[in-house]
Amino acid sequence: MTVLQFAEGLSDRQAAEAARARIDWKYLLGLGLADPGLDASVLCEFRARLVEGGLEQKLLEAVLERLRGAGLVKARGRQRRGRGGSRVAARRGWP
Repeated sequence: MTVLQFAEGLSDRQAAEAARARIDWKYLLGLGLADPGLDASVLCEFRARLVEGGLEQKLLEAVLERLRGAGLVKARGRQRRGRGGSRVAARRGWP
């Protein structure tokens, strides 16, 4: 969900609303049409726990690996992966 949120430049509140109301988001998130979604505070809490555990880089690497596997990112392509960049984004919140 945070990837969709970042891609569309949405606030936590807007992303939570998109998960509740938009069929494309429900499809991409694997939610049923009647799924009530989640509260915006869940996104903030998720990012805080991610940073607290020092796992933001691991998450980025896992996402990139899945994208490579799907052929959406070159296996040896250059990725912007500066140290701390994902941590800053995670702390600040999307966007």
